[in-house]
Amino acid sequence: MEIKDISFPSANRLLEGYKRGEDVVMSFFHYNIHDEKVYQQRVDDLTQFSYPREELAAYLAAYNEKYDADERTMSNISKLKDHRSVVVVGGQQAGILTGPMYTVNKVLSILKFAKQQEEKLNVPVIPIFWIAGEDHDFAEINHVFVEKDGMLVKRVVPQKVLEKKMASDVLIDQKACQKWIQEIFQTFGETDHSRKVLEFALESLESSHTYVDFFAKLTMKLFAGTGLVLMDSASPELRKVESSFFMQLIEENEQLSKAVLKQQRLVEQQHPRSIQVDEQTAHLFYYDNNERILLERRAGRFEGKSNETVLTKEELLQIARTSPELLSNNVVTRPLMQEFLLPTLAFIAGPGEVAYWAELKQAFELFRFKMPPIVPRLSYAIVERDVNRNIRDLELTIEYVLQKGIKAEKEKWLQKYVKYPYDNYFEQARQELEIVHETLRNNVLREDETFKETLEKNRNILQNQLDIVRKIVESKQVTKHKVTIKKFDDIEHALAPTGSPQERIWNIFYFLNKHGLDFVSRLSNLDVEFNHNIKVVYP
Repeated sequence: MEIKDISFPSANRLLEGYKRGEDVVMSFFHYNIHDEKVYQQRVDDLTQFSYPREELAAYLAAYNEKYDADERTMSNISKLKDHRSVVVVGGQQAGILTGPMYTVNKVLSILKFAKQQEEKLNVPVIPIFWIAGEDHDFAEINHVFVEKDGMLVKRVVPQKVLEKKMASDVLIDQKACQKWIQEIFQTFGETDHSRKVLEFALESLESSHTYVDFFAKLTMKLFAGTGLVLMDSASPELRKVESSFFMQLIEENEQLSKAVLKQQRLVEQQHPRSIQVDEQTAHLFYYDNNERILLERRAGRFEGKSNETVLTKEELLQIARTSPELLSNNVVTRPLMQEFLLPTLAFIAGPGEVAYWAELKQAFELFRFKMPPIVPRLSYAIVERDVNRNIRDLELTIEYVLQKGIKAEKEKWLQKYVKYPYDNYFEQARQELEIVHETLRNNVLREDETFKETLEKNRNILQNQLDIVRKIVESKQVTKHKVTIKKFDDIEHALAPTGSPQERIWNIFYFLNKHGLDFVSRLSNLDVEFNHNIKVVYP
């Protein structure tokens, strides 16, 4: 594999300011990642706090054993009991077949950053991936994109989930999912690796009960030997460890809302807010009859938006004390819970996460926490040989394609070789036809106005005939240049599908099918810097 760094500006202005270290943006955070001593400072700061290390290690050992964790992962879990140890953590939803490539990129980022900092700081640094199993939007995790007949198609697993169930509770329809996976692989095309990769996916599916199980099994096997530790935010066993902090969140709930809104007002002076909340938002969910209900504070009570749940503060505190598995966090309280649980050296964040963490500084301070250093995750772009060849054939560069996209360049080429000069010819004919027909209409209507409707229909028919002929001419030109047009389309589908970065659309199994099950391992062995550039990989 070869790798190349390319500058890739983000459309998110706050993120760009964060990457550049702008003072106004850095003021929204407790640590400046551009300070070379920041991680040593964070290690020193963490010694002032205590964490439920023993309970957490016991949970993580049991959870990771379920997914056949290897010796290195189990050793890392044991290191958590060492009071010098810290963690690098990031999380994502449990997408089917691991979801879009950015999930794999986030895991790679966690592993890379943990390894680099362990060497620099000389303390145990444990890589932890937090599966967002408490999320309840099944539509966000139930699909992948594939290419079919030259078009990108969204393929949804044929299983309906009507309730707002947490992903950790959604049981897999084994038969439907197995068939779906086989159909997905058919779109990939047969390679020397197809049989083994398909077997890997189907075996992992067969031994899974829920979509979070399936995600965890795939992830554990793809990253075997790296020491990666998994945790599920929806685990009932983890909820027991979180019980006391749920109680704090309930006791300080009104102050928490005020702290978030106060920080948002500061951020809004520079950037639009990312988290949509108001003074009544309780920032907690209650799990009732397989429905995840977002709570609001009203008249001293905690209620669902449609009054489907009504709890007094005392009742909610009792639930936190005795049945914490019925509670879960939202976008505000999940980072706070993470800080309560983990001695976090750094949080690995996606572009949107950097923006919403900026709105949480005063929420952290309310609980006497300091927000950990927020490290933007690595982004990779996989450039296959045929795609790279097409880029050269069209006299483009990978920098141009990634930074500007391909659509404008394709349209420019179409105008030059397919549409021009035909558009001019047909536009001239349209104008001349209109002049002639207008003269005809005026002359006829002077004699008899009853022909108005007939003449208008005739005019429209003639103009439509011109459009039909124009399309036939353009179609023949497209056919004539189909090889070149396909090169544009192949580049777009590979690197800028639907105008989005590759990592937001393509799934890792497309690349495993092409390059083998060790593809992720080879990616993880590449030397990379956390310099905010996109990592262009040539397999």
